[in-house]
Amino acid sequence: MTWDGIDYGWVFPAASILVASIALLSLVTAFHALRHVRTSQAAVGWTVALITLPMIALPLYWVFARHRFEGYREAIREIGERHQQSVRAVQNELQTAELARSTQQQSALEQLADVLDTPISRAQRAELLIDGLAFFEAVLSAISSASSYIYVAFYILRDDEIGRKFADAVIERARAGVQVRILYDEVGSIRLPRSYLSRLRAAGIDVNPFNTRQGWFNRFQINFRNHRKIVLVDGHTAIVGGLNVGDEYLGQGIDKPRWRDTGLLIEGPITRKVQAVFAGDYYWAARHDLPEARWADAPTASDQADLNYALAPGNAVVCATGPADSRPRATMMFSSLAASARYRLWISTPYLVPDEPSLVALHMARSRGVEVRILIPNHADHWSVYLAGFHYAHELSEAKIPVYRYTGGFMHQKCILVDDELALVGSTNLDNRSLYLNFELMVAVQDTDFVREVHRMLKADFAQAIETNSPHARARPWFERVGTAIARLFSPIL
Repeated sequence: MTWDGIDYGWVFPAASILVASIALLSLVTAFHALRHVRTSQAAVGWTVALITLPMIALPLYWVFARHRFEGYREAIREIGERHQQSVRAVQNELQTAELARSTQQQSALEQLADVLDTPISRAQRAELLIDGLAFFEAVLSAISSASSYIYVAFYILRDDEIGRKFADAVIERARAGVQVRILYDEVGSIRLPRSYLSRLRAAGIDVNPFNTRQGWFNRFQINFRNHRKIVLVDGHTAIVGGLNVGDEYLGQGIDKPRWRDTGLLIEGPITRKVQAVFAGDYYWAARHDLPEARWADAPTASDQADLNYALAPGNAVVCATGPADSRPRATMMFSSLAASARYRLWISTPYLVPDEPSLVALHMARSRGVEVRILIPNHADHWSVYLAGFHYAHELSEAKIPVYRYTGGFMHQKCILVDDELALVGSTNLDNRSLYLNFELMVAVQDTDFVREVHRMLKADFAQAIETNSPHARARPWFERVGTAIARLFSPIL
């Protein structure tokens, strides 16, 4: 075929080859989905989409359907070949024998430690940091006290008032000779200007994005996030929680009157576990060792046997989970807590999009007579997740599990209370992203005074909330119900 003297005969064969190639690639990808997608429902959905709408489904599949983060453990092994002692210290801090009992399983903490194959340690101090003012005061105070090194990891860093105070604090310490290393998530911090990072680096601070897309095979890993929040000083003080570095956490810069969130300051041997979590992330991001890090010798088996973990106050466990895990450890964490609860299980989470195993665990706890209640926001942060939460709230109502919506601002805290025995604070939400796609960190503390303080805090939060899934709750408008039905379809990738 010619047009204006130009022969276009080659276009149709080329188009046919392209269409055939896409169809073949879609069939291969559909087979991959049947073998590797996490749930049978999602596998069927992706397979149908790949066969019927290959042009749309192909790129979406390779970005959103992957739930296993490639290369993370290999990066640690790579560092281990050059720095065996450091990597061995990290493994000693975070791992016990896999698929084996290491405790007497007489408490919720012991059961959690065994389920996650992680050792129990000691928190000589555990202090709640309620809301942004207390959190940032503690962060800036800890940074100012550093004499050797500071490790920082945040999902979001902002160049705003509190972000600049944070930068000033770490720069001052770096110029005083303190080694400062910072990790940030490049998606969460996508609006962070280069000038902010340049200022940090000019002061000698080691700044690295988490960089999920390292390597040719990992170029599609943009759906994974490092959602952890860590400030660690000299190996003896650690601050974790749900807060990032931004004015919104102080109730500034946004239209919400208050950003309700909680952090946790801990001291004692447990901080080495947090340091080990940072080290693993740093090995992936920077492919480098942490030569200044202080590691104590791991306790021997006889030392472990002499410790009565079930009775000692101040015992703690670091629950580090993520898509590089060989098992669904975040889901296992929630399920273990639900199974060990005897009379109370309170969960505060900004997003309620649980997976099926977590839902079943909550149902089972309620069936045993446990008081299960869940606290979520009454304000939308992400509309799709907010709307999907109504579906799961309705499903939980059938098991007589009340879901409360917080009315005192935007509820962003991630906190779990088990009986009067155990409390967890950290970054893990009860949604698919935290359960399968994000690197997360919770710290579980077994201490009577600390748990009592968490109970008082959550009781005050519930007092500012309304139960929205009771039979007497106000009916929602039709367009919200339609949005909920649509949002539920996308819950596996929210």
